[in-house]
Amino acid sequence: MQPPEGPAFAVTGTFRRVDPSELAFTFEWEPPDPDDQETLAQLSFGATGDSTEVRLEQGPFKTEARRALHRDGWTDSLDRLAELITDRR
Repeated sequence: MQPPEGPAFAVTGTFRRVDPSELAFTFEWEPPDPDDQETLAQLSFGATGDSTEVRLEQGPFKTEARRALHRDGWTDSLDRLAELITDRR
């Protein structure tokens, strides 16, 4: 992965579920930070009119700081996706 600012980093994981309405996968940093542990990210997709609602759950996290890091990363990624989709309309 390559964040907008900072060096690239690696993550590993295993897909647990892949279908049109749900995606679930494990997530683990390489190398892990002492405050990291494997988490499970679950995304679901649902039609809402002419849009798609994306719901995300991820955890567990050892610390609030690690949860905030993931929250910020997902927020930035989903905001960029929304911009990309909007620009293509």
